[in-house]
Amino acid sequence: MLQGRWTGPDSLEADLKALSPRTRFRPRPPLLSSAAPPPPLGWRATYRPETEMSPQVYDWTCSACSLNWVLRATGIAPHHTREQAIEEIGYPNHINPTYGLMDASGSQLRRVFADYGLQTNQAWLTFDQVWAGASQTTGQMSGGAWYHWVAIRGTRGSDIWIANSSPAYMGVADILTRDDFNRLGPFSVVYLQH
Repeated sequence: MLQGRWTGPDSLEADLKALSPRTRFRPRPPLLSSAAPPPPLGWRATYRPETEMSPQVYDWTCSACSLNWVLRATGIAPHHTREQAIEEIGYPNHINPTYGLMDASGSQLRRVFADYGLQTNQAWLTFDQVWAGASQTTGQMSGGAWYHWVAIRGTRGSDIWIANSSPAYMGVADILTRDDFNRLGPFSVVYLQH
């Protein structure tokens, strides 16, 4: 068996018949790793980081805009709207014109992602942690001194490539540099698990 002989002389089948002649043997050799199908990619198979991010209409909807972008860019909800995002987050208790997103940790964003079957993590991350993760996953992030949510597209060189619904707000368009990150942080990051 260790040498791959499941049937015939000097095999697992022969050994079993010698020990118990009535035992029916139906061999199912293990798949070699090269013969195994690749694991399912889920949202990564349909992820399009170049998906358009339209500018915000209202100054308090950045979290809804970036949530909407992630759902569309991953293909999870390709026809999702910003109005849906506001309702799903929970207007007016969790998002409203006075404060925007009420919980800076992103707990309501995580709840919405879970409603779509997506598993997420949340953490306050360093620039290097976000940059390293940006090539593996997507999500949303908000800086404590920025008070603004953006979606994570990936990386561009040594910078983080973002989908920003308020281009040029506080000097940041679609690239977040290390200096910007340090100036606008600390950053709460909600990211999709693989």
